Amino acid sequence: MMRFIMPDNISDVSQKAKAVLAQLEELLHSEALREILGILDVDTHTLERTYNKRAGANGTVVELQGLDSSVSLEEKREVLYPLFRELGFIDINKPVKKNHSRIIVLGGSLNACNERTECAKNWIDETTVYVDGLACYRPIGSAERKNAGFSLCDTEFGAMSENFVRVFNLDGREFTEDFKSNRNLNSVSCVRNYGKADNREYRIYAAPSSEPHLRRADTADTLSFYYDCEGQIGAGDSALFVTNNRHCNRQFLQLAYCMIKGGYGGTIDVIGCYSDENVTSVDKYDPLLYLQDLIGIIDWMNRFKTLV
Repeated sequence: MMRFIMPDNISDVSQKAKAVLAQLEELLHSEALREILGILDVDTHTLERTYNKRAGANGTVVELQGLDSSVSLEEKREVLYPLFRELGFIDINKPVKKNHSRIIVLGGSLNACNERTECAKNWIDETTVYVDGLACYRPIGSAERKNAGFSLCDTEFGAMSENFVRVFNLDGREFTEDFKSNRNLNSVSCVRNYGKADNREYRIYAAPSSEPHLRRADTADTLSFYYDCEGQIGAGDSALFVTNNRHCNRQFLQLAYCMIKGGYGGTIDVIGCYSDENVTSVDKYDPLLYLQDLIGIIDWMNRFKTLV
């Protein structure tokens, strides 16, 4: 199974980028990827042109919940799923190392905020100093609300906050907040601090987008905002990010690129929120959704080359 890792014994930016590039090269030359391209009768270039369904008009980005449901690869599920598993899209759900000073939940849909926060609780230990949620002010769509009737939140930031209060038994009325806004929701930023509980801090970050006219904040935007707010982070710092199993390798690349380019210290690891006994729940995804992550992984290779 392919799994990207952050080299923790290299400090030079160029060498770190080369170490990640080497892992990317391994994926791009893997037998699993060659088989996927053969099944779809594409190469890495035509794969994006044919199957990238997140590219909207005029450079905008389509939310996953808004993908055209008439486009499907369900008929190829049986042959594609074992290959996606080999590429690390299903089974990454445990940290590489045991202890982490930061547990960070990456935002998403209503269900995702709930499931990822529940998972994050399982990895907190006596070494954990911060438990943080990274989100944005993306409005909650009707499709995700239909599938998650347990919440009345109208933004991803609100959903993350609601789940932190519930899962970590925080006082939802007691917090400090630094909120900045303008007329574009994609530009809104906010840091909400619930203070200390059990000797660690609980915080929610809503990041502004670096391209607010095109899209909401992406993973790289949220991490840049987070570390800009945090200031200097030491080399011994270790952050465990919790997301969906399907996103682990792609979001690792986004996070690693941001850290290496920004010169941030510490190491990162990314895990999915579905445990071994529940990993079959990912079968609900159309194979087309896995291709969106694969296309993203291939795209990040060119970005890492600029750091070498």
